Amino acid sequence: MMILPETFQARLKDKIGVNSFEAYVESFEDKPIVSVRHNQHKGHIPAQHPAVPWCKLGYYLDERPIFTLDPAFHGGAYYVQEASSMFLWHILENLNLHKKDLKILDLSAAPGGKSTLIANWLNHQGLLCANDPIKHRAYTLKYNILKEGYSNVIVTHNDPRDYGQIQDFFDIILIDAPCSGEGMFRKDPDTMKEWSEENIGLCAARQKRIAADVLPALKTGGLLIYSTCTFNASENIDNVLWMQNTYDLKSISIPIDPAWGIAIEEKKEAIGYQFYPHRVQGEGFFVSIAQKQSDSPFEQKLKQSKHLLSLPDKNHIALVEPWIDEVDSDFLIFNKQEIHCIPEHAATDMYILNHYLKIIHFGITIGSINKNMLIPDHSLALALCINPNVQQVALEKQNALLYLKKELQHIDSHTHGWMLVTYQGLGIGWLKNIGHRFNNYLPSEYRILMALPQ
Repeated sequence: MMILPETFQARLKDKIGVNSFEAYVESFEDKPIVSVRHNQHKGHIPAQHPAVPWCKLGYYLDERPIFTLDPAFHGGAYYVQEASSMFLWHILENLNLHKKDLKILDLSAAPGGKSTLIANWLNHQGLLCANDPIKHRAYTLKYNILKEGYSNVIVTHNDPRDYGQIQDFFDIILIDAPCSGEGMFRKDPDTMKEWSEENIGLCAARQKRIAADVLPALKTGGLLIYSTCTFNASENIDNVLWMQNTYDLKSISIPIDPAWGIAIEEKKEAIGYQFYPHRVQGEGFFVSIAQKQSDSPFEQKLKQSKHLLSLPDKNHIALVEPWIDEVDSDFLIFNKQEIHCIPEHAATDMYILNHYLKIIHFGITIGSINKNMLIPDHSLALALCINPNVQQVALEKQNALLYLKKELQHIDSHTHGWMLVTYQGLGIGWLKNIGHRFNNYLPSEYRILMALPQ
């Protein structure tokens, strides 16, 4: 029997009423909800699965499989994402935006649910900066971004105030703020142990600091999307109202289907959308959209980047061109050896961002140059722009899992040199036949650690 904190119970009863609170408590007995969102270029939605109503790429599963044991998961065919947070797709679809030149920042993006959704929504247009201030989380974010295969994404590891140095730059900033986690109590009961009135106050204050640090980077007319996975007003609608009053933002409303069960919350000029587990097929979630009306006073100071960017010479370009199938791209050399592919429209922005940020990944890392040879990167194996004529070896499920565990002993192939390892048409990594053996180039940090079923 799950015991909710007494003060939390009193707060939520006061907010939604006793009857609704009882329905909320009863929802804890429901079967856990599992939802995934497919990559529109890599996967397909099985016809037998019900759709997530507010995201055309999302669907529900009857039960939770062991995703680690599906090679298609490692190849980026789908992303496991909580259904309520997929509402971001509906928001983006209803803002009447032209994607071509959009610059979007996902400020606290790890592990990558909302960033991978945005990448799919942009669909090769615009530019996405996916950031996380915690280093190990930023590298998890990088891996999940790689699996999507898009070249118009930059992954960074920065504090919000670093982004605040880039004046009037982004069209959309998403702040998926760290919060008290009330909306996750059903999914993750351990989050209740951290809950307290004091923690709510600390979270609300931290959320204000994050917004204050990053909002100078939002263009006039740009949009702030603010979200949490909690219920209380202090972290949600009150913070939205504070941001509006402090930074001259104006709430934007979007159409929603009443059948979805989403609650609309309003306080003075502030508008938000609240998901309750007993009303929607998903967990607790809050989101609000606001438009920046005017610029804050700000002075930009350019600083020198520690990361070196340069243009490749014609010999380098000749080496990489056979590996990719992308015509509207620029190539950049990062830290003297890695060659990256990035859309032409994003190349100039890349130079600007490189002055201010700790970039850990951008575009598609095609590979590194070694003695006039290209060593292909794992990023290229997962990329949507890889040349379909690259040598390939297709593996069935068991051998694909052995490859991903780095325990594959033999394959039936006489192809020499580099081979793209595929599963059901999806690239999952590289092998190299050096004559007497095959070398597995899957990065060790991405290998499967769990035992495989016999």
